Amino acid sequence: MRKILLASGAAALILTSLLYASAKIRPANSGDSANSIAASAQKAGQKAGPQLPPEEIISRFTKKEGELREVWKEYAYTQESKLQVIGPADTISGEYYQVSEFVFNDAGTRIERIIKAPPSTLDQAGLTMTAEDKNAFINLQPFALAAEDLPNYFVSYVGKEKVDELNTYVFDVIPKVMSNKHELDRLRKQQIEGKFFQGKIWVDDQDLQIVKTAGKTVPEFKQRFPKFETYRENIDQRFWFPTYTYGDDNLEFDNSRIHVRMVVKYKNYRRFQSDVRILNDTEEVKEDKAAPGAKPSAGTTGGKPGDSKKEDPAKPKQRPRP
Repeated sequence: MRKILLASGAAALILTSLLYASAKIRPANSGDSANSIAASAQKAGQKAGPQLPPEEIISRFTKKEGELREVWKEYAYTQESKLQVIGPADTISGEYYQVSEFVFNDAGTRIERIIKAPPSTLDQAGLTMTAEDKNAFINLQPFALAAEDLPNYFVSYVGKEKVDELNTYVFDVIPKVMSNKHELDRLRKQQIEGKFFQGKIWVDDQDLQIVKTAGKTVPEFKQRFPKFETYRENIDQRFWFPTYTYGDDNLEFDNSRIHVRMVVKYKNYRRFQSDVRILNDTEEVKEDKAAPGAKPSAGTTGGKPGDSKKEDPAKPKQRPRP
Protein backbone atom coordinates (compact mmCIF):
# COMPACT_ATOMS: atom_id res chain seq x y z
CA MET A 1 0.00 0.00 0.00
CA ARG A 2 1.33 3.38 -0.92
CA LYS A 3 2.13 5.37 2.17
CA ILE A 4 1.01 8.97 1.91
CA LEU A 5 1.56 11.55 4.59
CA LEU A 6 -0.37 14.76 4.67
CA ALA A 7 2.10 16.65 6.83
CA SER A 8 -0.13 19.31 8.30
CA GLY A 9 0.69 20.34 11.84
CA ALA A 10 -0.87 23.46 13.46
CA ALA A 11 -0.32 26.65 13.60
CA ALA A 12 -1.12 26.28 14.68
CA LEU A 13 -2.11 24.52 13.99
CA ILE A 14 -3.62 23.86 11.90
CA LEU A 15 -5.37 23.75 8.42
CA THR A 16 -8.46 23.31 10.47
CA SER A 17 -11.29 25.09 12.15
CA LEU A 18 -11.66 24.68 15.90
CA LEU A 19 -13.65 24.79 18.93
CA TYR A 20 -17.24 24.44 20.06
CA ALA A 21 -18.32 25.64 23.49
CA SER A 22 -19.47 22.41 25.09
CA ALA A 23 -22.46 22.30 27.36
CA LYS A 24 -20.35 20.25 29.72
CA ILE A 25 -17.78 22.99 30.35
CA ARG A 26 -16.82 23.06 33.97
CA PRO A 27 -17.22 26.46 35.63
CA ALA A 28 -14.26 28.22 37.15
CA ASN A 29 -13.82 27.69 40.87
CA SER A 30 -15.89 30.41 42.47
CA GLY A 31 -14.64 29.61 45.94
CA ASP A 32 -11.31 31.36 45.51
CA SER A 33 -11.14 34.49 47.62
CA ALA A 34 -9.98 37.83 46.25
CA ASN A 35 -6.93 37.61 48.51
CA SER A 36 -5.86 34.22 47.22
CA ILE A 37 -6.31 35.37 43.61
CA ALA A 38 -4.19 38.45 44.20
CA ALA A 39 -1.53 36.45 46.01
CA SER A 40 -1.31 33.93 43.18
CA ALA A 41 -1.10 36.66 40.57
CA GLN A 42 1.61 38.47 42.49
CA LYS A 43 3.59 35.27 42.84
CA ALA A 44 3.35 34.74 39.09
CA GLY A 45 4.46 38.29 38.45
CA GLN A 46 1.24 39.13 36.64
CA LYS A 47 -1.57 41.58 37.31
CA ALA A 48 -4.56 40.06 39.06
CA GLY A 49 -7.72 40.07 36.99
CA PRO A 50 -11.33 38.91 37.24
CA GLN A 51 -12.12 35.22 37.04
CA LEU A 52 -14.06 34.61 33.81
CA PRO A 53 -16.43 31.74 33.09
CA PRO A 54 -15.11 29.33 30.42
CA GLU A 55 -17.86 30.32 27.98
CA GLU A 56 -16.66 33.93 28.09
CA ILE A 57 -13.03 32.88 27.65
CA ILE A 58 -13.94 30.84 24.56
CA SER A 59 -15.93 33.72 23.12
CA ARG A 60 -13.05 36.14 23.59
CA PHE A 61 -10.14 34.05 22.34
CA THR A 62 -11.99 32.79 19.25
CA LYS A 63 -12.88 36.38 18.35
CA LYS A 64 -9.25 37.41 18.79
CA GLU A 65 -8.13 34.42 16.74
CA GLY A 66 -10.06 35.75 13.75
CA GLU A 67 -8.52 39.17 14.29
CA LEU A 68 -5.02 37.67 14.47
CA ARG A 69 -5.56 35.91 11.15
CA GLU A 70 -6.14 39.30 9.52
CA VAL A 71 -3.26 41.08 11.31
CA TRP A 72 -0.91 38.25 10.29
CA LYS A 73 -1.42 39.32 6.66
CA GLU A 74 0.37 42.57 7.42
CA TYR A 75 3.59 40.74 8.25
CA ALA A 76 6.36 39.22 6.18
CA TYR A 77 8.29 36.30 7.66
CA THR A 78 10.67 33.45 6.91
CA GLN A 79 9.46 29.87 7.21
CA GLU A 80 11.74 26.84 7.61
CA SER A 81 9.96 23.50 7.10
CA LYS A 82 11.51 20.09 7.74
CA LEU A 83 10.06 16.57 7.67
CA GLN A 84 12.29 13.59 8.45
CA VAL A 85 11.97 9.82 8.54
CA ILE A 86 13.89 8.52 11.56
CA GLY A 87 15.65 5.17 11.30
CA PRO A 88 17.42 2.94 13.83
CA ALA A 89 19.62 4.63 16.43
CA ASP A 90 17.88 7.95 15.71
CA THR A 91 19.48 8.23 12.26
CA ILE A 92 17.84 10.24 9.48
CA SER A 93 16.91 7.94 6.60
CA GLY A 94 14.93 10.48 4.55
CA GLU A 95 14.24 14.21 4.64
CA TYR A 96 12.20 16.98 3.05
CA TYR A 97 13.51 20.49 3.71
CA GLN A 98 12.55 23.94 2.45
CA VAL A 99 13.16 27.55 3.46
CA SER A 100 10.80 30.21 2.08
CA GLU A 101 9.93 33.86 2.52
CA PHE A 102 6.27 34.83 2.65
CA VAL A 103 4.38 38.07 2.18
CA PHE A 104 0.72 38.85 1.56
CA ASN A 105 -0.45 40.91 -1.40
CA ASP A 106 -3.21 43.54 -1.27
CA ALA A 107 -5.84 40.84 -1.83
CA GLY A 108 -4.66 38.96 1.26
CA THR A 109 -3.08 36.12 -0.74
CA ARG A 110 0.06 34.61 0.74
CA ILE A 111 2.95 34.64 -1.73
CA GLU A 112 5.99 32.42 -1.40
CA ARG A 113 9.58 32.93 -2.57
CA ILE A 114 11.62 29.75 -2.17
CA ILE A 115 15.09 30.39 -0.79
CA LYS A 116 16.35 26.84 -0.36
CA ALA A 117 14.85 23.49 -1.39
CA PRO A 118 17.22 20.54 -1.82
CA PRO A 119 15.77 17.36 -3.44
CA SER A 120 13.58 15.33 -1.09
CA THR A 121 14.85 11.91 0.02
CA LEU A 122 11.63 10.76 1.71
CA ASP A 123 10.97 8.17 -1.02
CA GLN A 124 14.21 6.42 -0.12
CA ALA A 125 12.81 5.92 3.39
CA GLY A 126 9.48 4.51 2.19
CA LEU A 127 7.37 7.64 2.61
CA THR A 128 5.63 9.33 -0.32
CA MET A 129 4.87 13.04 -0.26
CA THR A 130 2.43 14.04 -3.00
CA ALA A 131 2.05 17.57 -4.37
CA GLU A 132 -1.03 17.93 -2.16
CA ASP A 133 0.95 16.78 0.88
CA LYS A 134 3.72 19.29 0.15
CA ASN A 135 1.26 22.12 -0.27
CA ALA A 136 -0.46 21.24 3.01
CA PHE A 137 2.84 20.97 4.86
CA ILE A 138 4.24 24.29 3.62
CA ASN A 139 1.03 26.29 3.62
CA LEU A 140 0.01 25.69 7.19
CA GLN A 141 -2.87 27.87 8.42
CA PRO A 142 -2.06 28.74 12.03
CA PHE A 143 -5.16 30.89 12.59
CA ALA A 144 -8.28 28.80 12.03
CA LEU A 145 -9.95 29.00 15.44
CA ALA A 146 -12.46 31.70 14.68
CA ALA A 147 -15.85 32.02 16.35
CA GLU A 148 -17.76 30.90 13.25
CA ASP A 149 -16.05 27.49 13.48
CA LEU A 150 -17.30 26.70 16.97
CA PRO A 151 -20.39 24.70 15.92
CA ASN A 152 -18.08 21.98 14.56
CA TYR A 153 -16.48 21.23 17.94
CA PHE A 154 -16.95 20.27 21.55
CA VAL A 155 -14.73 22.32 23.87
CA SER A 156 -14.38 21.47 27.56
CA TYR A 157 -12.54 23.47 30.17
CA VAL A 158 -9.75 21.48 31.85
CA GLY A 159 -8.35 24.01 34.31
CA LYS A 160 -5.46 26.44 34.74
CA GLU A 161 -1.83 25.59 34.10
CA LYS A 162 1.46 27.45 34.41
CA VAL A 163 3.40 27.37 31.14
CA ASP A 164 6.82 28.98 31.44
CA GLU A 165 6.07 32.46 32.88
CA LEU A 166 2.43 32.44 31.76
CA ASN A 167 -0.74 31.47 33.55
CA THR A 168 -3.06 29.78 31.06
CA TYR A 169 -6.52 28.32 30.71
CA VAL A 170 -6.49 24.80 29.21
CA PHE A 171 -9.23 23.38 26.99
CA ASP A 172 -9.86 19.96 25.43
CA VAL A 173 -10.96 20.15 21.79
CA ILE A 174 -12.88 17.34 20.05
CA PRO A 175 -14.47 17.57 16.57
CA LYS A 176 -18.14 16.61 16.57
CA VAL A 177 -17.61 14.54 13.44
CA MET A 178 -15.53 11.99 15.39
CA SER A 179 -18.68 10.76 17.14
CA ASN A 180 -20.86 10.86 14.02
CA LYS A 181 -20.58 7.60 12.06
CA HIS A 182 -22.71 8.85 9.18
CA GLU A 183 -20.56 11.95 8.70
CA LEU A 184 -17.33 9.93 8.99
CA ASP A 185 -18.58 7.57 6.27
CA ARG A 186 -19.32 10.57 4.06
CA LEU A 187 -15.81 11.97 4.53
CA ARG A 188 -14.33 8.53 3.84
CA LYS A 189 -16.21 8.20 0.55
CA GLN A 190 -15.14 11.70 -0.47
CA GLN A 191 -11.55 10.95 0.60
CA ILE A 192 -11.47 13.94 2.93
CA GLU A 193 -8.90 13.41 5.66
CA GLY A 194 -7.18 15.60 8.23
CA LYS A 195 -9.81 18.32 8.08
CA PHE A 196 -10.17 18.88 11.83
CA PHE A 197 -7.95 19.39 14.86
CA GLN A 198 -8.22 17.26 18.00
CA GLY A 199 -6.21 17.93 21.14
CA LYS A 200 -5.59 20.67 23.71
CA ILE A 201 -5.12 24.42 23.60
CA TRP A 202 -3.60 26.83 26.12
CA VAL A 203 -4.95 30.40 26.40
CA ASP A 204 -3.06 33.19 28.17
CA ASP A 205 -5.19 34.44 31.05
CA GLN A 206 -4.20 38.09 30.49
CA ASP A 207 -4.31 38.60 26.70
CA LEU A 208 -6.88 35.81 26.18
CA GLN A 209 -5.00 34.63 23.09
CA ILE A 210 -3.92 31.09 22.26
CA VAL A 211 -0.26 30.54 23.14
CA LYS A 212 0.08 26.80 22.58
CA THR A 213 -1.73 23.92 20.83
CA ALA A 214 -1.03 20.19 21.01
CA GLY A 215 -2.76 17.35 19.18
CA LYS A 216 -3.21 16.09 15.63
CA THR A 217 -5.44 16.44 12.59
CA VAL A 218 -8.30 14.00 12.09
CA PRO A 219 -9.95 11.90 10.72
CA GLU A 220 -7.48 9.35 9.36
CA PHE A 221 -8.49 6.77 6.75
CA LYS A 222 -5.66 5.88 4.37
CA GLN A 223 -3.40 8.73 5.42
CA ARG A 224 -1.58 9.18 8.71
CA PHE A 225 -0.86 12.40 10.57
CA PRO A 226 1.78 12.99 13.26
CA LYS A 227 0.99 14.46 16.64
CA PHE A 228 2.40 17.96 17.04
CA GLU A 229 2.80 20.92 19.36
CA THR A 230 2.69 24.53 18.16
CA TYR A 231 4.13 27.34 20.27
CA ARG A 232 3.50 31.03 19.85
CA GLU A 233 5.47 34.10 20.89
CA ASN A 234 4.45 37.66 21.60
CA ILE A 235 5.23 39.73 18.49
CA ASP A 236 5.46 43.53 18.75
CA GLN A 237 4.22 43.17 22.35
CA ARG A 238 0.67 42.66 21.05
CA PHE A 239 0.11 39.55 18.95
CA TRP A 240 0.71 35.90 19.77
CA PHE A 241 1.97 34.52 16.43
CA PRO A 242 3.15 30.94 15.78
CA THR A 243 6.92 30.54 15.83
CA TYR A 244 7.55 26.82 16.32
CA THR A 245 5.76 23.58 15.44
CA TYR A 246 7.24 20.25 16.49
CA GLY A 247 6.06 16.70 15.97
CA ASP A 248 7.67 13.32 16.71
CA ASP A 249 5.45 10.29 16.15
CA ASN A 250 5.19 6.74 14.83
CA LEU A 251 2.78 6.46 11.89
CA GLU A 252 1.05 3.07 11.77
CA PHE A 253 0.31 1.79 8.26
CA ASP A 254 -1.21 -1.59 7.31
CA ASN A 255 2.09 -3.42 7.11
CA SER A 256 4.67 -1.07 8.60
CA ARG A 257 5.46 1.63 11.10
CA ILE A 258 7.33 4.79 10.12
CA HIS A 259 8.91 7.11 12.67
CA VAL A 260 8.66 10.75 11.52
CA ARG A 261 9.81 14.05 12.94
CA MET A 262 8.59 17.44 11.75
CA VAL A 263 9.74 20.96 12.57
CA VAL A 264 8.33 24.22 11.22
CA LYS A 265 9.88 27.53 12.29
CA TYR A 266 8.44 30.99 11.61
CA LYS A 267 11.18 33.62 11.92
CA ASN A 268 11.91 37.31 11.36
CA TYR A 269 8.37 38.63 11.62
CA ARG A 270 8.17 42.20 10.32
CA ARG A 271 5.49 44.49 8.96
CA PHE A 272 6.00 44.93 5.24
CA GLN A 273 5.21 46.85 2.07
CA SER A 274 5.60 44.82 -1.11
CA ASP A 275 5.41 45.05 -4.88
CA VAL A 276 4.41 41.82 -6.61
CA ARG A 277 4.45 40.70 -10.24
CA ILE A 278 3.59 37.50 -12.12
CA LEU A 279 6.44 35.48 -13.66
CA ASN A 280 5.91 32.27 -15.64
CA ASP A 281 2.49 31.64 -14.10
CA THR A 282 4.07 31.76 -10.64
CA GLU A 283 3.67 34.64 -8.22
CA GLU A 284 6.98 35.87 -6.87
CA VAL A 285 8.08 38.58 -4.49
CA LYS A 286 9.69 41.39 -6.48
CA GLU A 287 10.42 43.61 -3.54
CA ASP A 288 9.95 43.26 0.19
CA LYS A 289 10.41 46.34 2.33
CA ALA A 290 9.90 46.71 6.03
CA ALA A 291 7.51 49.46 7.00
CA PRO A 292 9.25 52.76 7.89
CA GLY A 293 10.80 52.54 11.32
CA ALA A 294 9.96 48.84 11.67
CA LYS A 295 12.47 46.32 12.96
CA PRO A 296 12.41 42.52 12.80
CA SER A 297 10.10 41.33 15.57
CA ALA A 298 10.81 38.74 18.21
CA GLY A 299 10.49 35.19 16.97
CA THR A 300 12.42 32.00 16.53
CA THR A 301 16.07 32.55 15.84
CA GLY A 302 16.99 29.15 14.47
CA GLY A 303 19.42 26.79 16.09
CA LYS A 304 18.37 24.19 18.60
CA PRO A 305 15.02 24.30 20.41
CA GLY A 306 15.55 26.41 23.46
CA ASP A 307 17.80 28.94 21.75
CA SER A 308 16.48 32.49 21.99
CA LYS A 309 17.61 36.08 21.78
CA LYS A 310 18.35 38.06 24.92
CA GLU A 311 15.04 39.26 26.28
CA ASP A 312 14.09 42.81 27.11
CA PRO A 313 12.78 42.68 30.69
CA ALA A 314 10.01 45.09 29.71
CA LYS A 315 8.64 42.73 27.06
CA PRO A 316 6.33 39.79 27.71
CA LYS A 317 7.97 36.41 28.15
CA GLN A 318 8.44 34.35 25.01
CA ARG A 319 7.19 30.85 24.44
CA PRO A 320 9.39 27.95 25.60
CA ARG A 321 10.77 25.40 23.20
CA PRO A 322 10.48 21.62 23.70
